[in-house]
Amino acid sequence: MSLVACLALLVGGCGHAAAPKKRVAPAPPKVVTAFTLREIATLPVPSEGLAAAARNGVVTIFGGLGPQGSLQDIYRLENGKLTPAGQLPVPIHDLAVAPLPNGSLLVAGGGQVQSFDRIYRYRAGRVQSLGVLLTPRSDLAAVPLKGSIYLVGGFTGSTFLRSILRVDAEGRVAAAGELPLGLRYVGAAPLGTSIYLFGGLAVQGYQSTIYRFTPGKGLARVGALPVAVRAPLVAAGQGGILVAGGESAPGQDQAGVYWYTPGGGLKPIGRLPAPLALGAAVYLGHDRFALIGGEDGSQLAQGVFLLSLERHP
Repeated sequence: MSLVACLALLVGGCGHAAAPKKRVAPAPPKVVTAFTLREIATLPVPSEGLAAAARNGVVTIFGGLGPQGSLQDIYRLENGKLTPAGQLPVPIHDLAVAPLPNGSLLVAGGGQVQSFDRIYRYRAGRVQSLGVLLTPRSDLAAVPLKGSIYLVGGFTGSTFLRSILRVDAEGRVAAAGELPLGLRYVGAAPLGTSIYLFGGLAVQGYQSTIYRFTPGKGLARVGALPVAVRAPLVAAGQGGILVAGGESAPGQDQAGVYWYTPGGGLKPIGRLPAPLALGAAVYLGHDRFALIGGEDGSQLAQGVFLLSLERHP
């Protein structure tokens, strides 16, 4: 056989066929199964109804309600060290904070005896007026999504709010959606292209529903919490959302901790050493969250805790 013919046969599969490559099965995804918790800082005073946001692992904490009333101070938490970082224009509790794309933080609503309608921009220790809400609102949630901040529910001082507002980086406010009922103290976090809402307080009482809100598409019910609660500590992490604690009745808080994913629903991953509600939760990256202040049963909490997720195949 000529060399050319032999080469043609080889190209066409002459002789021993090459052994097919074995497909290596991808490693099963690691799922969140538990967490560890340790205290990393102490607030200057015990407080609930505070707000916090994180950027590049640095947390900024705003206002709150302490033993002597509403708080005006802003603090910076970095590497477990808490330092003063400015002041709000007035003492405020039950406000909401979220990061803007330009590196600043949006501070919205809150109140003292009455609810406020102001929007502020915070950056590098300075608070500047940014705009006015369509109506005063405290007890609201603020969620960043696609370059805007969505403000969910709240309380005018007399009315439980159903509205969802969108605020851009310039402080322009527009209606974005509506809840099926007025809700205060709803836990909220972004995941993918949607915002997920957990529990809350309505005129009808404490709520357990989990909703998914997608701008332009509306609201859908996607699950339920095991206990109806207001003010759970909620923050989005890698691939899911942390949901911790919440108040199930006046002075009665929960200690359960859950990990929510759209595909797997709500899964219990452990319990806090003490009940907790009305605090703030922020994501620090690398499966780590900070839990800040709140109330422990009928007492105000003062601790700042680092919660680290544990994942296993």
